[in-house]
Amino acid sequence: MKILAKNGKHHEEIKVIKREGPMLQVSIGNREYSLDVEKVEDGVYSVLHNGTSHNMEIIKSEKKHFYAVNTQYQSFNIEIAPAGSLKGDKKRQGDKNEQILAPIPGKVISIKATPGDVVKEGQTIVVLSAMKMENELKSPIDGIVSKIHVKEDAVVKENSVLVDVKAVD
Repeated sequence: MKILAKNGKHHEEIKVIKREGPMLQVSIGNREYSLDVEKVEDGVYSVLHNGTSHNMEIIKSEKKHFYAVNTQYQSFNIEIAPAGSLKGDKKRQGDKNEQILAPIPGKVISIKATPGDVVKEGQTIVVLSAMKMENELKSPIDGIVSKIHVKEDAVVKENSVLVDVKAVD
């Protein structure tokens, strides 16, 4: 089974090579991984890779194929679907704006940019506290912060638009 996982502009093809109980052999792009995956509770998984445990919460969005993923160190949105079925598999053209959305409900702890700031892809823009974890929400592109929709200490709902970033040509 092949699926495509997309996070902003970054996407990888994932293929399950072999599955025996909780043991998975997968390829992600051109790399292979042996994983021991256990479901801890509904939507929460423990993934053991090379002797290190990684816990992750996966929350299905109202939009088809979209999920919010929370780990101990980061949160991000991801689109997962059978390979070839996602909109925008090919490089988007003409879309010069991106939005940073709240992956889960939470409280805005800090805003690390102001309108007009030049930001790099992967730069932390907002820190959101949710489920006793601080989640760094990062710019999906190199660009300029065009609008900030929230203030510090604001409580936001899942998928709330937090920040608009305009791409730099």
